[in-house]
Amino acid sequence: MPVWVFLHALLGLLLLVAVPALALVGLLGFFRPLPSRFYAALRGVAWVAILQVVLGFGLFLLGLRPKEGLHLLYGLLLAAGLHYLGGLEPGGWFHRSLKDPPKRPEVFVALGLLFAVGLMLRVYFTGR
Repeated sequence: MPVWVFLHALLGLLLLVAVPALALVGLLGFFRPLPSRFYAALRGVAWVAILQVVLGFGLFLLGLRPKEGLHLLYGLLLAAGLHYLGGLEPGGWFHRSLKDPPKRPEVFVALGLLFAVGLMLRVYFTGR
């Protein structure tokens, strides 16, 4: 079990660095379209967050509880939000599924990533 705890903590530190970095780069979306490499990185970070959530719920089922129960909800919201933001790439799965997709999805991605930074900080501080 210590390996799972270590992996959960390591992925958390990776997200603690990657999400603000993506948000900073995503701010460029207010001024110009974001490159497809950005969306690929965003989807990769989303999968890291999804793996983090799976590990977290596994640890929860093994009896390890976070300091506050909201830690689980914040983590789930962060992973889902990053997953949907990664799909907003023009031609992406979420962008195609919208009845009236936005003409400038970069703005929504930039705003969503700023919100994700706040969620990520809440996840971190409620789990300690």
